Amino acid sequence: MPALFLLFLGYLVQAVGTIVGRVLISLLIGYVAYQGIDTLVGSSKAQLLSAISAQAPLAVALAGVLQVGTCINILCSAAVARLTVAGLTNGAITRMVTKG
Repeated sequence: MPALFLLFLGYLVQAVGTIVGRVLISLLIGYVAYQGIDTLVGSSKAQLLSAISAQAPLAVALAGVLQVGTCINILCSAAVARLTVAGLTNGAITRMVTKG
């Protein structure tokens, strides 16, 4: 008898999960996961620094005096910190979205 009860309970839990998912979909509510955000920030930073170093020697020297590399580093770090506060984990952010 307990085995039959556990079998029924397992089916009930599975059915409730499916029903909740279908209700959310019918209400046009879903979840979106944005992947690769940390890669995007890192590659953007690398491209900015390489674009600066590809300039004329006088422009590179001026950028060095103005600490442009440090500014780019601070801005990228601030962006990553903001994304972390917003829910960035393992390079992905999951958000609930609604359509309508």
